[in-house]
Amino acid sequence: MFGLSFGELVIVAILALVLLGPDRLPDAAKTVARTIKDLKKATDGLKEQIESEFGEVETSLHRLIHAPDVPPVTAAAAARTVGPPAAPPPATAVNVPGLDIALADPA
Repeated sequence: MFGLSFGELVIVAILALVLLGPDRLPDAAKTVARTIKDLKKATDGLKEQIESEFGEVETSLHRLIHAPDVPPVTAAAAARTVGPPAAPPPATAVNVPGLDIALADPA
């Protein structure tokens, strides 16, 4: 407990008895126990709040990751796009950067 051996705990108990006396020792022990209980309750509340916040963050991240990127295609839109693909435009120096250099004579 708290990294103390049994002998060290006995010494602390004897010192507490000598310093506080037999009349005030039970009250001091109650106060220490109540303080530890309140501290534990506060840390449990903080832990619960942090876990709740992380849960909300994980839920929102899950929604972002698994959200559809595009809206679903309607039947009317699908009917308009069915057909053979259009022919690509011819490659020119205007729409293909570096084409004039690639086709230049390497002399």
